[in-house]
Amino acid sequence: MHRAYRLLLLRALLLFGGAISVDACVIFHGVKVEPIRRSTDSVTVRSPVKAHLLDGSTVVFRRGVTIVSGAVRGAGARYNLVLADTTAVQSVPLDSVVGMESFRDYVRTGETIVVSTLATGVVTLGTALLAKAIFGSCPTIYADSAGTRILQAETYSSSIAPLFEARDVDRLRLTARADGQVRLEIRNEAAETHYTNHLGLLDIRHAPGELAFPDAAGQLVVVRAPLAPASAVDRAGRDVRRVLSEADDAVFRTDPRTLAGVRADDLEDHIDLTFARPTGADSAALTLRLRNSLLNTVLLYDGMLGERGARALDWIGVDLERIGPAVQLGAWYAGRMGLRVDVLDGARWRTVTRLRDAGPIAWRDVAAVIPVPPGDSLRVRLSFVADNWRIDRVALAAAIRRPDARSIPIARLLDAAGTADTTALASVRDADHRYLQTSPGQRFTAVFEAGEVARGEARTFFLESQGYYIEWIRPGWIASGRDTAAFEPSDAALFTALRRWRVAQDSFERRFASTRIPTR
Repeated sequence: MHRAYRLLLLRALLLFGGAISVDACVIFHGVKVEPIRRSTDSVTVRSPVKAHLLDGSTVVFRRGVTIVSGAVRGAGARYNLVLADTTAVQSVPLDSVVGMESFRDYVRTGETIVVSTLATGVVTLGTALLAKAIFGSCPTIYADSAGTRILQAETYSSSIAPLFEARDVDRLRLTARADGQVRLEIRNEAAETHYTNHLGLLDIRHAPGELAFPDAAGQLVVVRAPLAPASAVDRAGRDVRRVLSEADDAVFRTDPRTLAGVRADDLEDHIDLTFARPTGADSAALTLRLRNSLLNTVLLYDGMLGERGARALDWIGVDLERIGPAVQLGAWYAGRMGLRVDVLDGARWRTVTRLRDAGPIAWRDVAAVIPVPPGDSLRVRLSFVADNWRIDRVALAAAIRRPDARSIPIARLLDAAGTADTTALASVRDADHRYLQTSPGQRFTAVFEAGEVARGEARTFFLESQGYYIEWIRPGWIASGRDTAAFEPSDAALFTALRRWRVAQDSFERRFASTRIPTR
């Protein structure tokens, strides 16, 4: 089945329920779906695999590998630090491997894709860093502010395989430079490979008193004078209005009593919000500033990948290339994770929209356009898996409009040395069959010519991005993984992740930021 068709089919269903190369063009060959084979002392992986080594080189095993007696064995080609010279290898010691990843290696008519890589090599990663590397997962976006790089966004954080490639729209908190340029630094600071398909800028011009947000579907909305809730009470009965009224360091997190009380058949927390009913309005915009906790990172690293060890390579490289398993995982994740917005309509709560997971790294500003039923007040419930969110601010705006957005294409792409890379630029200019691949420790700068703004006008920029990433399977996971079955999405698996998160969250949060991989 043509990949573009499969991707469209997967997205439609969810609405209702690369290889290393020194050239620009990579031809992919067919992968046969076969179960992993394991004996008491070996594991065989059928998916094409890249093994990233401590010295910065990469070994590509196009026919899979067998992991036995502390070694990774197979017919491989070893590329040096800058992905240039190659030599044939048959085996590499497992303790020389930083991480392993599945990659797509198939050819069918119309499915050849183009992958370009930055000219700069990857950072050489030491064992001490990788032993505790938990930072991720997705590209991180920075902008300069008086000589300091300020985090702006993280993109396509839930796109863990090619069929989950997604479009993101992220509100940026920056202004154009004096010359009218907007410059964004895109970094890979995690043990994963990023495949970026598209980068673009959206420009909204509006009155100084207005604010602009993306909604749940990535469409833009402009609001005026959002007001804090009259009351806000969580499931534990806590008054959390003050915590949610301002964008500050005081943020909502699930009460420990609620987290301790979760069960496999009762996983949720909620916040009940009450607002004065907007006069004369039949709809309003609920604006939120939020990000995820690290619960979904625990679910990915432990439940989906770590416990399965080398089996996770075939889960990503084979299982999730098939529509059935991909739809099953995607529908479960979309339905269970994220944040559900309900409105009290008469005597019942009615679900009006759902916000998808935003990622645990950067704060995300988003709006949910909701109906305003008859009544003296507007009551809204936010429901979510316990402790899956950190919420900084919630407000309601009755004055809303849909703006016209100006699309600004990327003008230049600069590598880490500041040199323009025209091949990489072509890879991200449009959402098409071309991708820019970046490895841990790499960064580049996207330059947009935004122009000047008229006097008396305000403007807000949004980054429009599309892509996916492939997580590196750590040697520690391979050594300790005992579950040879593919991950089965279920509330039982989520409950297991919640129990682990409840016990380890403090140490996990401390380790997270400290394992950010330095870029160069």
